[in-house]
Amino acid sequence: MMRARLGLLSVRAGGLSAKSRTALVARFSSSDVQVDRRVSVNGATPARPLGASTAPQERRKRQQRPTRSPSTRPSPASSSTASTAAASVSSSEHKKKTKKTLYSAYKHGKPLITVIGLGGAGSNAVNNMIASQLEGVEFIVANTDSQALGRSLAPHKITLGKEVTKGLGAGSKPQLGKLAAEMQRDEIEATLKDSNMLFITGGMGGGTCTGAAPVIASIAREMGILTVGVVSTPFRSEGPNRTRIADAGVKELAKYVDTLIVVPNQNLLALSTKSTTMLEAFRYADDVLLEGVKGVTDLIVRPGLINLDFADIKTTLSSAGRAIMGSGVAVGPERAAKAAEQALVNPLLGDLPTESAVGLLVTIRGGEDMTLFEVDQIMEIIRSRVAEDANIIFGTCYDQSLEGSVHVSIIVSGIQTDVISPPVPTRPFVPLHELKSRSHEKAAVEGDDADRSEATKPASRGFFGRLFSL
Repeated sequence: MMRARLGLLSVRAGGLSAKSRTALVARFSSSDVQVDRRVSVNGATPARPLGASTAPQERRKRQQRPTRSPSTRPSPASSSTASTAAASVSSSEHKKKTKKTLYSAYKHGKPLITVIGLGGAGSNAVNNMIASQLEGVEFIVANTDSQALGRSLAPHKITLGKEVTKGLGAGSKPQLGKLAAEMQRDEIEATLKDSNMLFITGGMGGGTCTGAAPVIASIAREMGILTVGVVSTPFRSEGPNRTRIADAGVKELAKYVDTLIVVPNQNLLALSTKSTTMLEAFRYADDVLLEGVKGVTDLIVRPGLINLDFADIKTTLSSAGRAIMGSGVAVGPERAAKAAEQALVNPLLGDLPTESAVGLLVTIRGGEDMTLFEVDQIMEIIRSRVAEDANIIFGTCYDQSLEGSVHVSIIVSGIQTDVISPPVPTRPFVPLHELKSRSHEKAAVEGDDADRSEATKPASRGFFGRLFSL
């Protein structure tokens, strides 16, 4: 209605005198209706209130203006479409960088431990660890065989030297495995850039692991990553040529890793019976790697009264040379002493040469029923087997799955030996899942005798007594 009145006014004002037109316009200008200030008082251009019908040319101009959706419409503060778009891109990049920074900070709240499996044996070892639901570890597999790589459970997979191997393997040629790893150097560096500790595992004597392991270890060393090698050597029945290749590969790998653990497959025969399957035997060898990694990660990931930081672990394993690992688990009376004794004699690697060891990393795991006396007893047994100047670092952690039992893992580092394969142990093969049940049987037989002997045992200052009296 108001628009109609203003339109009629603009038409009729053309026949009025200049004085009358001025008074009429002033009257409507003082109201709440905005009048187009372009109105001419001489009648040439009629007054047009804002919002009234526009001229045809103005309608065409309005139709030619680009339409914008509400989501892309610039804010009033934006000076131009170009500057708004640039600001939008800049904001998006900032959000991405912020998100990446926060993720990196979250991930670096605790040291990142990585396990890389090389070749078929390394891939099988990684699959075993993934099936064990190991926490706090990033898994990678690298292989020259694309088909074998596809069967891996690892989330990160690297195809080595696809241009030269065509994804068909290294053909038991370490030179080809080395070249394949060198070709993927950039990808390997990108994959390991956030790692603080690296475990390299595989089987020596073939082409992929023998050639690629030293290359990856050298890359990790250049990046300042604490590196531990856990590799196996072939059976004697595989021939002297494969054994020579494996020995050369072990010596080359030892130049670049901080700590090296060698698992001889030949010892599996001494630990097996006629009914032991190949799957069970090789899984026992894979458990050497599993226990070593778990012993380190549990000290960092799981809660405990005596926790270690990564610097403590690095002190023990950095530039430590050759190492041997042992583990033991026991239940019932005297479970602490039994677990410690088992850990000091690895049925696959032989007796641990603790007398010549430079450093020991001890992990004690158990349920919430594990007592201070038991921890002290374990450390007293281990301390009595090492040199006075040996650097012993230990930690404890709780694991609800170990309620009623005690688990001890030991990594003995700095062993002075040129022997690649340790002596074949004489201890009979006992699958890990049977250790707990056998301990229960023995505990039932000993019964009250063990409790009585414990009650009459004279008091001892023990490991903690000497530690706190210093």
